[in-house]
Amino acid sequence: MITEPLAERTTRAVRRRAVEGKRASRGRLVAVDVLRALAVFGMVWMHFVPTGWLEPTPPGQAWPGVLEWLNGFLDTRARSVFFLLAGVSVALMTGGARSFAGAAMRRARGRIAVRAGVLLLLGLALEQVSGKGNIITAYTGWLLFLLPWTRVRARLLFAAAGVCAVAAPVFQILRANQGRDWGFLPPVGPGAPELPQGLAVLVHPGEWPAVFQSYLFNVDTFYALPLLLAGLAIGRLDLGERAVRVRMAVTGAGIAVGGWLASWLTLGPLGLGAAIDRFQGELMAPPPMPPVPVGADGALPDVPPALPEPPPMPKVPWAELWAMSKPGPGIAEYSALQIVWMIGVSLALLGGLLLLTDRRVWQRVLWPLAAMGSMAMTWYFVQDVITSRFLGTGPGGFGHAPQSLVPYLLFAVAALAGSVLWRRFFRRGPLEALVHRVTTAVVPRRDG
Repeated sequence: MITEPLAERTTRAVRRRAVEGKRASRGRLVAVDVLRALAVFGMVWMHFVPTGWLEPTPPGQAWPGVLEWLNGFLDTRARSVFFLLAGVSVALMTGGARSFAGAAMRRARGRIAVRAGVLLLLGLALEQVSGKGNIITAYTGWLLFLLPWTRVRARLLFAAAGVCAVAAPVFQILRANQGRDWGFLPPVGPGAPELPQGLAVLVHPGEWPAVFQSYLFNVDTFYALPLLLAGLAIGRLDLGERAVRVRMAVTGAGIAVGGWLASWLTLGPLGLGAAIDRFQGELMAPPPMPPVPVGADGALPDVPPALPEPPPMPKVPWAELWAMSKPGPGIAEYSALQIVWMIGVSLALLGGLLLLTDRRVWQRVLWPLAAMGSMAMTWYFVQDVITSRFLGTGPGGFGHAPQSLVPYLLFAVAALAGSVLWRRFFRRGPLEALVHRVTTAVVPRRDG
């Protein structure tokens, strides 16, 4: 009567130790947060625009080569990791490798929908404070887009991401070349209606369709779709399994190397890069100046001649599908290989970090980065206010004024130290805690 229960308990203990030998209970969240922190650093670099080591480089002078290379390299890649991690987060919130079913899935989807609404309000509030748009508002539509996909298996999600990785750039090229009058796309450029900004959107319901049209059909949305689906697929993998982590690292590295080689081969030896060179030359060409009529006596007319119509935009070549963005010659939104390459890089980085954080020593070493990554939303808000309110406006009134490396380093050190200090006393960052409290209050843990 005693030996059978004892044997059962012994068997369960052995199985539990065997599972624990292949899984890391803490490594998964640490790795995801570390990768998110690296994306934060890249995004902040992109917004600070360091052009000199101790002082900004004066206009007209060449930047230090390393800083110029980093500014170009991080331009689209940091946000790409953010897009992919949004999909990973949705997967984890809906059960991870074993997706929820029934009431549990309905609660999870309800929380994601509420989270989208809270992010919309936070994005509008940030726009009100900073005086410019931000990517947070677009996440509202992206999270809602992912809801129907939360019951789809990883293999089909990866296939859908691959299809979108090609279809999205193809659509972007067609949009640039032929779709300027397509009714479902938001109007841009001269003559486009001026929409309300910030919290003023809430008191202009008549403008809501146009505002949401600008959120859902902007350039970032089409670029983000395959990354969101790929992130959802990655989150559906058994990230606690060591073999899965190894396959992620190896497969991601292979995709990244293969994508880079394919771009080099098609643009170089196969000669498709010439079309991109011509396209970029047409983009940079100055507009033609109208001839100035001169009277018979050589005098200029009293009324200046009317300015000519602006020349039509050059057609985007289909070779852009194969072109990587900086340091390559391509434009990210038109490149299928750029998206595939970023999926590969993100997969390799996350798999490598999951393997690394299997060891407790690396969990401790990387803890400051993980703490910062767990507060990514808070630090995004902080840097957006800093760059918009305190760094000034860039040349021609666009972007942010170039800085030296010093403000970026100060922000990085303050963010790391502040995150570690905050996480010693609180489980979540300030904005993260706010979003969590609202979502759990609206959608409780149990029905009824």
